[in-house]
Amino acid sequence: MLPKFHILIGLLFSIGCYTIFSFVSLIGAGLIFLSSVLIDFDQYFYYIFKKKSFSLKKAYNWFKKKGKRFSEIPKNKRKNYALNVSFFHGLEWVFIFSLFGKLFNNYFYFIAIGIFLHLVLDWINSFKKIGRIFKVSIIFDYFNNKKLKEF
Repeated sequence: MLPKFHILIGLLFSIGCYTIFSFVSLIGAGLIFLSSVLIDFDQYFYYIFKKKSFSLKKAYNWFKKKGKRFSEIPKNKRKNYALNVSFFHGLEWVFIFSLFGKLFNNYFYFIAIGIFLHLVLDWINSFKKIGRIFKVSIIFDYFNNKKLKEF
């Protein structure tokens, strides 16, 4: 999913949480929004590793072009390809930040909510475009991607 959609939906969701739930402070809403968007920084790290470039603009264009090429593959064959492993895209982080919320500070719960929102949007998008859900677990995706062709 393109960053602009994560930004828009994350913003609307965090504003909605702030408006509807009295326990969501402005800081909490901000954490939900930021974590729902900044989780994609693992994509940027992948780009740096793969292309040895730190240009954020080039990374965005590279992923956009890669997504366009991927969409040209017939839908029934897309599930045979592995996309890059995304280190921050997994339920493990939701559990870790929830645990931090329990142990340290309630603000970590808002980060977990933002990450979960981002993952749900990615799951919907991947099921729609690829026909399978990935980015559920970092560990599962790592081992599952080894069985698939690299894209």
